[in-house]
Amino acid sequence: MTSGVAMAQVLQKIDGMYFTDAWISRIKPDVGDNWRLKISNLKKILKGILDYNHEVLGQQINDFTLPDVSLIAEHSDAAELGRMLQLILGCAVNCEQCQEYIQTIMMMEESVQHVVMTAIQEVSQLFKHRGSSVLQLLEALVF
Repeated sequence: MTSGVAMAQVLQKIDGMYFTDAWISRIKPDVGDNWRLKISNLKKILKGILDYNHEVLGQQINDFTLPDVSLIAEHSDAAELGRMLQLILGCAVNCEQCQEYIQTIMMMEESVQHVVMTAIQEVSQLFKHRGSSVLQLLEALVF
């Protein structure tokens, strides 16, 4: 997970028109334990997420502490990795296919749904106009 390869693949699944094959080809797949290559991958992914939010979703991420990719790459820091995954989750629940992802969340165990909801609530504060409708939909389905 800390190499960024799986994250890049998820982003491409979320929006393959934006996260193209050309974009994903810049993510080095065989980084092993080389933390410098991991950092390079994670920086590209974080930039892609920020650009996607701005260019496609029309939103800036200002009030969210961005993940420290160095800590993810060098120390597999769970908190920073979680922050990165939250940003990816934010892309999923705000993209054009959000209904599909919300349905997937609804198929999860209730305890998992609550954890995902909490993550969405935290990141949705960044997406005021779009996130609130996603949250209302999820809350209606979960509770």
